[in-house]
Amino acid sequence: MKAVSFGALSLGLLGLSAEVLAAPCSSYYISEVTVVSAVDTEAGRVQTFVGFGASREEAEKNALGSCSHIQLDLQTCIDSDRLLARNAPSDEPLGSLHTKYAKAVKRITGCD
Repeated sequence: MKAVSFGALSLGLLGLSAEVLAAPCSSYYISEVTVVSAVDTEAGRVQTFVGFGASREEAEKNALGSCSHIQLDLQTCIDSDRLLARNAPSDEPLGSLHTKYAKAVKRITGCD
């Protein structure tokens, strides 16, 4: 049986302008970091950290920041499986991120 734990969704909303908050949801980027711990002997155990942002860099920084601050070092997070895509269904081949997190992006960012 696979045990999955999801990390905190992170967004640095402090300091964002009203223009950014009113942006279309498809303009946001989603970054997902999936960590499989080498010290965890339970098969199938993973942790997923997600970050949203107005740019690719901001989304990646938010996801890596969440990952590294919880219980892992930054190098572990950087070396883990990562996906990065725009929050748009047409952003193939990584449209699965949009499918998984579209509602969360809208709820957290207040995007249109």
